Amino acid sequence: MIFLKWLISIVFLVLIAGCNSSDNSSTGSGTGGSVSGFSVGGRLIVASNVAADVDTNDLNAPATVSNNQFATAQVIPNPVMVGGYVNVSGSGNSGRSRNAGDVSDFYAVNLQRGQLAMLFIADGSRQGIDLDLYLYDNQGKIIDASINEGMNESLFSRQSGAHVIEVRAEAGASNYVLTLSQNVGTSSDIDDRGSRLSDDFAVGELIVQLAESDEADLTVQADVLSALGLQTQHFDRSRRMLFTLDNNTLQTLSTSSVCADFASEALCDKYKTLMQLKQVRQHPAVLDASPNHLLHAHRIPNDPFFEYQWHYKMMNLPQAWDMTLGSSEVIVAVVDTGVLLSHPDLRGKLAAGYDFISDPAIAKDGNGIDSNPDDPGGKEGREASSNFHGTHVAGTIAAATNNGVGVAGAGWLTRVMPLRVLGRGGSGREYDTEQAIRFAAGLPNDSRTVPTQRADIINLSLGGSRISSGFTEAINQARANGVIVVAASGNDGSNAPTYPAALDGVISVSAVSLSKELAYYSNYGSTIDVAAPGGDKSTPDLDGDGRPDQIASTFGDDSSVPTQYTYYYQQGTSMAAPHVSGVIALMKAVNPDLTPGDVDSLLRSGQITDDIGRTGRDDQFGYGLINARKAVAAASELLSGPPRVELSPSLVVNPNSLNFGVSTQTSTLTVSNGGGGLLSVTEITADGGNVISVRPLSVDGNGLGSYQVSLNRGNLAPGTYSATIVFRSTVNTVRVPLILQVAAQNQSTTGDAGYHYILLVQPDTLETVKEIQASVRNGAYSFRFTNVPVGTYQMIAGTDANNDGYICDSGEACGSYLSLDQPSTIDVGRDMTLADFATTFNVNFLTGRSADESSESGFRGYSRLMTEGKRVQP
Repeated sequence: MIFLKWLISIVFLVLIAGCNSSDNSSTGSGTGGSVSGFSVGGRLIVASNVAADVDTNDLNAPATVSNNQFATAQVIPNPVMVGGYVNVSGSGNSGRSRNAGDVSDFYAVNLQRGQLAMLFIADGSRQGIDLDLYLYDNQGKIIDASINEGMNESLFSRQSGAHVIEVRAEAGASNYVLTLSQNVGTSSDIDDRGSRLSDDFAVGELIVQLAESDEADLTVQADVLSALGLQTQHFDRSRRMLFTLDNNTLQTLSTSSVCADFASEALCDKYKTLMQLKQVRQHPAVLDASPNHLLHAHRIPNDPFFEYQWHYKMMNLPQAWDMTLGSSEVIVAVVDTGVLLSHPDLRGKLAAGYDFISDPAIAKDGNGIDSNPDDPGGKEGREASSNFHGTHVAGTIAAATNNGVGVAGAGWLTRVMPLRVLGRGGSGREYDTEQAIRFAAGLPNDSRTVPTQRADIINLSLGGSRISSGFTEAINQARANGVIVVAASGNDGSNAPTYPAALDGVISVSAVSLSKELAYYSNYGSTIDVAAPGGDKSTPDLDGDGRPDQIASTFGDDSSVPTQYTYYYQQGTSMAAPHVSGVIALMKAVNPDLTPGDVDSLLRSGQITDDIGRTGRDDQFGYGLINARKAVAAASELLSGPPRVELSPSLVVNPNSLNFGVSTQTSTLTVSNGGGGLLSVTEITADGGNVISVRPLSVDGNGLGSYQVSLNRGNLAPGTYSATIVFRSTVNTVRVPLILQVAAQNQSTTGDAGYHYILLVQPDTLETVKEIQASVRNGAYSFRFTNVPVGTYQMIAGTDANNDGYICDSGEACGSYLSLDQPSTIDVGRDMTLADFATTFNVNFLTGRSADESSESGFRGYSRLMTEGKRVQP
């Protein structure tokens, strides 16, 4: 905080922000417990856009209906995130569907033209597992299909109306997550090896690159290709070659009765080409193979996941990039779990760092402090996966941007100094963290070295409930050296101060959701200085992009060896803080003389924030939501002489799309000037007749401010609808697409994440102590444990669709009190009713992984109690 904050002189462990939650739940209606223990109850909530496959492999889940055929397709909302499971006969774990198989799941849905369907296959990187995605018209004819190997399948709807989507197991068994979303961007995160019937490619032609081999294998390779039905006129294994399917192969394929399922013979011909492509790709003699695409001019954005980084648009970061892309001379120290140094989206963006974890028992790299800040991962036992927390934080600050890979970072040129202080269990020591701060600031420390160039900003996405006065002195010395310190306020959902965020001289950051409301987990109170996007998994995909409303950034996956470099959604004040650090790095780029005091003054004056709470400072958002465009302009104006950059006015509307789903009635849009100068809103229109209305909530004389968008579904027939709201100004015009659904009479309007197991686990061992089984009712799972012994626990909930005895496997629903990314502990010593927490199907961007790059042993979730447990009926 900028003003004086509390200091408590007691040494305490430093944890990732929010991991050290104290119990802040209300007292339940119990009688105070008994000699046998206490009761712990609450509700697990699920967003309205979440649905679950009705027939999984889970033996305990109710199975009154089936979705295995077109005629019995399961009705789902739109947009939606559906979690499910399919398997061919004899594949997968023992369970309800292993013997007979559950080859297909059919889903009935009303689609709008241009919508995107994406299938994420949890086990798609493993050998022998293959799921495909099919799209049917309302007559039961296939009109498109995505036929690939790996972890992703995708389709676009070409027309509006009733459709059926099929998830089909071609081989093996796997959990999956199917999403339907507005195509608000280019959706270029689709695997570039992906093949769809709707793609333009030459029927019967494949481009093949053979694997390297000895001269003696040349004849063998030629024989293999012939056996696959391929022939070429120009054989040269040193390069890619064009092959055609020979007449015999084409004739064999053309006699297949499968063509009766397709809407046209032409589609069936393309299907046969793609099925043959699958066989060719799987052969060890083939290095790569693809269709012979017909090329057309089109635009491909550089960073494929940028369109899902709504959090950057919320704080006007693109407008700030018009002023500066940052500077490689500006360094942000990320004091955290370390960073995956070889991540392709961080390579070249890192300054030399250090590992300050002094205790080998928690370091996970086998030694004490050393000069290697690489995050070793090292999941702890079969029931936990590594949390590459520091890698996620670093990506938000400085992931390589405009490089055609993954996500964008706040600073195109900003560099990160990785400093390791958090190890096993996401915990670390106050002293180690102090040494990292001293190193970053160029001060004497236990490494007996200092960096060639000190950091300009220190990001602390960590915290604890106590800290010593000596730690404060390290912060003061860092500030005296010109270093700006930013910290996460904590994820306990309380007004209790968390340190070091609550210290004087540290900028404390709270977290907001996509709707610009305080996230349910975020700490608040008198020590908050500023707010930034942190995400909120409990919201029902408010922008309709088919993704969780969380923060996308760089990540890792060590379920196999070697560690895979991936991308992932997380939420928390730990994610909010690096947004502020990244913006301050841009400010330093235009004003290298910027001091900690300058930033304090700019925050107090409101020049670098948007006031989204009560007028002036408040306890939820501090001085407001960070605004990157304002911040860069204000930093530039502090320099002597005229500002370095002049921006033209530009109308900006956030969010840039809306999803009303099946039940939402109102939503809010914020309209602002994203540039300099003046503009005014001249007209607001919306198609759809009297269905959509837009009225001002709080606007100024230029029409800038917040607007409420309301729906009237009264005269609409059941189905999915899209519309556009148009904001015209004196400078430019902005169009905001929206999507909504009117539910049929018998269609549910609340979310369902599938049959859940709610577990109490020991935080240290992750051993499951108690279990409750529950079905959803009105969008929530209610539960109450009884006879819980006095002690400290964590609460984890999730599905077990594949029936392997573990919840929260990849592709299954998962939630944790209060936050899955950083579970809070629960101190049981009385009867308790906990605050609501959320569950949903989490999707990871595991891009670029082929089947032979993953071992058969992957992440295993939290163990169910297989011989006991209480079942809760809805």
